[in-house]
Amino acid sequence: MNNWLILETMNNLSEEHVSLEQFCRSCNIETTFVYSLAEQDLCEIIIIEEKTYVLQEDLALLERLSRLHYDMEINMEGLYAIAHLQEKIESLKEEVRSLSRKLDRHQ
Repeated sequence: MNNWLILETMNNLSEEHVSLEQFCRSCNIETTFVYSLAEQDLCEIIIIEEKTYVLQEDLALLERLSRLHYDMEINMEGLYAIAHLQEKIESLKEEVRSLSRKLDRHQ
């Protein structure tokens, strides 16, 4: 299943969207790399009037994954594992903070 959203008009375009072509050119990466990440549900691709965009909120992750892939030659399965482990770490950190706040209230 592709993680792509196709919108009908430019009226749906906002500052949250960045041109895929522009992003790839600035990072010196292939657009096919980003499409592969989207196929793994690691980012979202938006198509508006036949132009392709990525979400602003995905840029940091895309940059990080592109460095891991191109600089360290980590394959797509490795990137998927890394991204999901990072998500799990962030979730666990938030759980620790929440539990710490609860513990502080009871002391």
